[in-house]
Amino acid sequence: MKRKGSIGGRKRSPLLFGITFRAILVVAAAALFLSYIAVYVNPSKFSLPLFFGLYFIPIFAINLLLLAIAMMRRSASAWITVVALLPSLLYTELFYKIGHKENPEVEGIRLKIESYNVGMFSSSGNKLSREECRKEMAHHLKMESPDIVCMQEFFVEDRTQADTIFSQYPHRHYHLFKARNGKLFGNIILSKFPMGDRGRISFPNSTNLSIYADIKHFGRSLRIYNNHLESYNVSFTALAHKFSDKLEEMREKEGDIHNAKEESLGGEITRNIVETHEKMKGTFIKRSEQVARILNDINSHSQPAIICGDFNDTPMSFTYHTLAKNRKDTFEEAGKGFGATFATLWPLLRIDYILVPQDAGCATHNAQKISLSDHYPVISEIII
Repeated sequence: MKRKGSIGGRKRSPLLFGITFRAILVVAAAALFLSYIAVYVNPSKFSLPLFFGLYFIPIFAINLLLLAIAMMRRSASAWITVVALLPSLLYTELFYKIGHKENPEVEGIRLKIESYNVGMFSSSGNKLSREECRKEMAHHLKMESPDIVCMQEFFVEDRTQADTIFSQYPHRHYHLFKARNGKLFGNIILSKFPMGDRGRISFPNSTNLSIYADIKHFGRSLRIYNNHLESYNVSFTALAHKFSDKLEEMREKEGDIHNAKEESLGGEITRNIVETHEKMKGTFIKRSEQVARILNDINSHSQPAIICGDFNDTPMSFTYHTLAKNRKDTFEEAGKGFGATFATLWPLLRIDYILVPQDAGCATHNAQKISLSDHYPVISEIII
């Protein structure tokens, strides 16, 4: 009887593993499908899919790993992951592009545009001082020589500096907020071409904003929007430090981490995760409202609009999908390799963009990997 039970036990164990594995496949596939619909759901109506859109790449990677395991096990459940992964073919070029860096089919007068979150000139990877960072930035602009530069998190000591810095650009428009120390920060548009109408789109209860300027380009008027949309205002580093401090506190109370109450630590982690996601939910909603304000201004004018800036959102988001609708993304048109623009988590996050009208040509796109900020500049040559 023992032997028979042993054999029966061996039969039941693979069955239990198979059921568990299939459940994991279903959960991972469901998470991937939620990330797909995130681009269509307004977070002010329903925010849950937005979190899955934010985590699209790790969820995608998990599904790929599960597919590999299923294939190795010759599992009949592999079809679940295959079906879940198929729609991702429609989205992969939003993150990774196979193709030529320069589009040889585009001919005409090129307009070179750069969008760059400069991180207050204080977030360089080389720990440069603000003055050193500005000098390096001046050298970068001299080498690249874009016709139009849209900077977010621009920082100066006073308005005189804002009017004179990067002097090769005689035409400029900016809106700057005053910090507690009297210094100024905000968005700026620098241009080699004359400007016409200009203005700003303010966002309630936020120091993020959008500014715009009409550029006179060889007889045509183009409206350039420089956007810095709502940040998450969540420091994952600070969150990690908080968990570390909690562990240290438990060590002091109990003398040995192994004797610590796991329930206490687990509860702390859960609370912090919930609080973090509540903050992020508020950010999603704010960004959707900011996008509506920008589109309202765009739709009230007839000239072609070029939308630049730090959206603080990935291509798998309502923010990106709404702004990019009926427009060309210069990375999709002329980019190559990974399009990520946030240096800290490269190559996971593409959050900086240049979007142009459908009838525009895109000759080049480059997210240049320079360490003057925690973002990379997005540089594109376009033809209107």
